[in-house]
Amino acid sequence: MNSGNQPRDLRSARLRLSLGVAVLGVLMPAACRESSPTVRASVAATAPAPVEFNRDIRPILNQNCVTCHGGVRMLGKISFVFREEATRAGESGNITIKPGDAKHSELMARITTRDPEKRMPPVDHGHALEPRQIELLRRWINEGARWSEHWAFVAPKPQPVPKLDRVGAARANNPVDNFVMDRLAKEGLSLSPEAESAELLRRVCFDLTGLPPIPGETDAFLADPSPGAYERQVDRLLASPHFGERWASLWMDLARYADTTGFEKDTARPMWKYRDWLIDVLNRNLPYDQFVIDQLAGDLLPNPTLEQLAATAFHRNTLSNDEGGIDSEEFRMLAVQDRAMTTWAVFNGVTYNCVQCHSHPYDPIRHEEYYRFLAFFNTTSDANYGMNDYPTLRIPDDPSRYGEAGGLQNEIMSLRSELVEAGKALDSEPGMWRPLPLMAATADPKVTFELKAGEAFAIGTVKQ
Repeated sequence: MNSGNQPRDLRSARLRLSLGVAVLGVLMPAACRESSPTVRASVAATAPAPVEFNRDIRPILNQNCVTCHGGVRMLGKISFVFREEATRAGESGNITIKPGDAKHSELMARITTRDPEKRMPPVDHGHALEPRQIELLRRWINEGARWSEHWAFVAPKPQPVPKLDRVGAARANNPVDNFVMDRLAKEGLSLSPEAESAELLRRVCFDLTGLPPIPGETDAFLADPSPGAYERQVDRLLASPHFGERWASLWMDLARYADTTGFEKDTARPMWKYRDWLIDVLNRNLPYDQFVIDQLAGDLLPNPTLEQLAATAFHRNTLSNDEGGIDSEEFRMLAVQDRAMTTWAVFNGVTYNCVQCHSHPYDPIRHEEYYRFLAFFNTTSDANYGMNDYPTLRIPDDPSRYGEAGGLQNEIMSLRSELVEAGKALDSEPGMWRPLPLMAATADPKVTFELKAGEAFAIGTVKQ
């Protein structure tokens, strides 16, 4: 397929994401199998494989422990989200997990006791752990209680491509097929029959453009028996303007795109230039890293283009409220919180709003880290001005004038920055600003004056 020869482009990023989801299951190692006690050729041959935290231990803790001993609740001052918290003393004074010493770890005492008042998980919260799970925890602690980051935060490593038998190798078209068929074989399953040509074309049309193939396209594909016929159809669809429209619609949902402000009167918000930018860069195959940078910080780039400034509308799709009597600061902060949450959800696939009130119940994100990240977005200049929606960007209808308009916009930004800095300099200069002394005034007889530190305060109505 023609991906523009970009190693980090949007299409290849999407393809890698799709393949990563498909292969995830086949890359996960199988559970440890205990060696047979009757075969002892050597110590190395009979020793069980080391316990892996992410594979063997984290699922046990997440399923049975972190509901009460995690980021949300730390009953008994115990948490199993972070190693340093799990390996210290709890409320009882006993070390919860003592690396290298399962016998003196409170965790083992609680999951093996027969006393229903002390057993963990509590009788009214769930079943006791299975003997296999208890043994895994015991081995893990004795091996040093080695902790690992959640697999989603660990960079993937290359894995050896499984070898297939003659039949499997004949059906494999790429290394991903090897992983899939190897796992299917282990599960006693096999690949489904390959779909008919017309069905394959219909699938790829809906996937890439969201539109079905027209009869003429289907007829042409069915009449082409040459090698690479399917790949040429994919190239044709990637070159279609409908490709950008299809995938922009999905991204616009993530960007919470709307042409209105959302609250109360729900007045119009002209955001369609961001939509047009999005369709254009998807069709141009903009590299993914630049795609992200332009939307999060296009205005912070040196001499940004008008398109890069328009891209920052990604984080201007927040709700604003022009209802009378509202506190603008409240809704400004709601917009800041929305930007923090959206950034984590869209670019990291992590739910983040829960960290606003407590550490994450499963992911390694602490409560205080939420506010450190929030502070970054709490420096923006918008302030819920209602129908004003300041600051806004004027973009010509004619794209040929984008360069001229971008230059003017950069000049405006530069002058505005100079004005702000000049004001700061005046404010900081000693003696530059002082209150004028009161020379003379007339007032209604009912008005009383008080003089405090050279300033006059009047109570009543002062006549001009």
